[in-house]
Amino acid sequence: MKIEDAVMAVTAEANTLLSCLGQPVVAYHVTAIMREADLEHARQMQLVLMRRSIEALVDDGLETMAAEHFVSQFHGRVGLTWRLLHASDGVAH
Repeated sequence: MKIEDAVMAVTAEANTLLSCLGQPVVAYHVTAIMREADLEHARQMQLVLMRRSIEALVDDGLETMAAEHFVSQFHGRVGLTWRLLHASDGVAH
């Protein structure tokens, strides 16, 4: 798996977030997370993106619970895809 494929996989079901923050913004942050080889640093970057995503979705009019649910699913896809990407690189984490 390549980083571009990983970003496409993560953002494929993130239409709500893409329409709120914009595709370039989300793709930029997800790409940065996917490029990060250090698991702990990637998790920290991911948590920042998730927190900001919830804030943006709520500011955009989504209820807090709905925003948290959506971002929780997005968070899971980012983490799983990161692990798949880096496992295919042969990097031990």
